[in-house]
Amino acid sequence: MKPAANRMVVTLPWWVLAPLRVAFQLVGRLYPPAAVYAFKWLLSHMPRKKLSARDRDFLRGGHRLDFDCGDAVLAGYSFGAGPTVLLVHGLQGSAANFHALAPALARRGYRAVVFDAIGHGNSPDGAAFSPRTIGHLRQVMAQLAQPAPPVQPLQPTPSTPSAPPAQPAPLHAVISHSAGAYLTMLALCDPPPGVGVERCVYLAPYPDIATTLRTFTDYLRVPRAVTPALQRWFEAIGGVPFAQQSMAYCLPRHRTPAAPPCLFIHDAHDRHIALDRTRDTLEALAGVVDARLRVTTDLGHFRILGDPGVIAEIVDFIQPTSER
Repeated sequence: MKPAANRMVVTLPWWVLAPLRVAFQLVGRLYPPAAVYAFKWLLSHMPRKKLSARDRDFLRGGHRLDFDCGDAVLAGYSFGAGPTVLLVHGLQGSAANFHALAPALARRGYRAVVFDAIGHGNSPDGAAFSPRTIGHLRQVMAQLAQPAPPVQPLQPTPSTPSAPPAQPAPLHAVISHSAGAYLTMLALCDPPPGVGVERCVYLAPYPDIATTLRTFTDYLRVPRAVTPALQRWFEAIGGVPFAQQSMAYCLPRHRTPAAPPCLFIHDAHDRHIALDRTRDTLEALAGVVDARLRVTTDLGHFRILGDPGVIAEIVDFIQPTSER
């Protein structure tokens, strides 16, 4: 039996959704290539959510970073100093989703780095679903792993000691949420040279792309005959066969340089991604990857990001072994 599809994180008003469903039913049967094109376009051009006043205040409190990924410069921000922790948001999210977690990490002696994926937050417009999305994440990881430039005093004097030489900035941990977990899962299967990750945290993660694709196609009433073409599209995005785009397959193959310990945090009342999918993932990883699960209640898919108990558990989990 196939697992039940999840509930869409991004929804459309009924007066838009109803005619779209009729169109997909008709076009999907009469001319499937047109349905494939329309499906790709819709998923790749979802409107970005506007930042609230609270979001903007939070971002202004960070140090602005620009991640030059070649075809786009992504907006990033860092908070605090210490071992670097990268936070990866989900679909229609932004760096501001981590307004509670990033400062908490900074207070505990970490450098929390958040960024906006293409088409999100303050980054440029672009297709949200494309092969370059995962490529961008790999480039962000690679740039964070480069030696940090020395900080020079603003007004050097003879008594001012010279700045210390640049030091490597290893990527201590990656914390991802929702669809950001899908990107992280695939990026770490083929990480940039020199990138080592000691801990991974997956918050309400997409456990496999098959369930996610079924969620999208069921929501839009896309005929099943179109599915093989869409599977090939996701293979082009992820760079690995469709059936292998799951945490059960990918996590044991993370080369950072070995599969890092993982913490999964999932709410029992998550309406968008069923807890059972994460339980199945943990069962598949048993004895293969050091993975543990924390189940929360009444936080849903999004409030889990700001819960003090969840934040405390994350901070404890990513603490270096020598400090435990």
